[in-house]
Amino acid sequence: MAATIILFIIVVQIGVSYIANQRDVSLQTKRNMTIAFFFAVVVCMVAYDIAMMEPSYYDILGVTPNADNSALKRAYKTLSKKLHPDKNPDDPDAADNFILVHEVYEILLAKDLRETYDSYGQEYLLNARISPRSKSVDLSYERLLMYHVPFYFVSALVAYALTISKKSNEARPYAFVMLFGLATAEWYTKTYHDALPYVPLTIYQQVECLKNIYHYMLQGAIMYAGLVYMDIEAMKLTLLDTVRRQLDDQKRTLENQEIMIRLLIKEVIGNKKKMDVNGVEQKSQESESSKILDQLNNLDPKSKKKALERKMKEQAEAALEKAKAKQSKEHPWGLYIFIGLSLLNYFSK
Repeated sequence: MAATIILFIIVVQIGVSYIANQRDVSLQTKRNMTIAFFFAVVVCMVAYDIAMMEPSYYDILGVTPNADNSALKRAYKTLSKKLHPDKNPDDPDAADNFILVHEVYEILLAKDLRETYDSYGQEYLLNARISPRSKSVDLSYERLLMYHVPFYFVSALVAYALTISKKSNEARPYAFVMLFGLATAEWYTKTYHDALPYVPLTIYQQVECLKNIYHYMLQGAIMYAGLVYMDIEAMKLTLLDTVRRQLDDQKRTLENQEIMIRLLIKEVIGNKKKMDVNGVEQKSQESESSKILDQLNNLDPKSKKKALERKMKEQAEAALEKAKAKQSKEHPWGLYIFIGLSLLNYFSK
C-alpha cells in the first residue's frame, strides 16, 4: 500500500505541476482540471489495486462470490481431479495445491465461515475460528471492536499529523469527514451487501478498495489544499514591506524636491539682491549725471566745455583706478598688462 501511495503522489504532483504552469488558463479552470485529473488517477490506482489483490477463495475455486453450494461442489470436484497428486507426479506443489483447494471448499461450504471470510478476510477468519478444524467463529463484540478500532484510530492520527502544517491545515476537516464516510460505507456494505449492485469482489475486498480510496483522497486533499493555500500573514508582511519601501522612496523623493526648492529659493534671493544692488548703482549714476547736467546748464559754453572735459577726465581716472583694483584682486598679471597698455597709449599720443 505504501508503494502505491508514493506512486500516486508522484503522478499527481507531476500532473498538478503541469497544470499550474499553464499560462493561458484561468485559475478556476486550473482547479477544475486538477480535480478531474486527480479523480482519473484515483480510478486508475484503484483498478491497479484490484488487479494486484491476492487471489480470493473464490478465485482459487474459479467461481464468483455469489456462487451457491452446487456451483462450489462442481468447481471443487473438477479441481480435485485436476490437482490430485496421483495425476501430477512431476509437480512438487501438487499435494499443497490439493490440500488448499479442499480447505477453501470446506470454508466456503460452511455458512458461518463463508460469511466471516466474505466480511473480514482470511486473516481474521483464521484468528476467529474456535479451533483449526471448527466450523464456528468468534464474532464477539470485543473481537470486532479490536478489529476496527486500530485502523480508524491510526488513520485519524495520521490525518491529523499530515494536516498539521499551515498549507495542509485546510484539508483536516475534509480528512475527518472522509474518514467518517469510510466507516459509514464499511458498515453499510457489510450490513446491506445483498441490496447493493453486484460487484465481482468479496465484501472484504470492497472495503479494502474503499480504504485505499480514502488514502488517495486524503493525499489529494492535502496536495490540493497546498495548491490553493494562501498564507494571509505572509501576504500581510509582504504587503507592509512593499508599502514601507514605497513610502521610503516617496520620502527620499520629497527630500530631494525640498533640497532643490531651497536651492532655487536661494538662487532667486541672490538674483534679487544683485538686481537691487544694480538698481541702486544705476539710480546713483543717473542722479550724478543729472546733477552734472544741471551744473553744465548754468555755465557758459567755454566753461561748459572745460567742466565737461574735467569731469570726463575724473570719471576716466576713477574707472581706471577701479579697474586696477579689480585686476589686482583677480590676478597680478592682468594688472601688469593693463598698466603696460595704458603707458603705450599715453606715449603714442
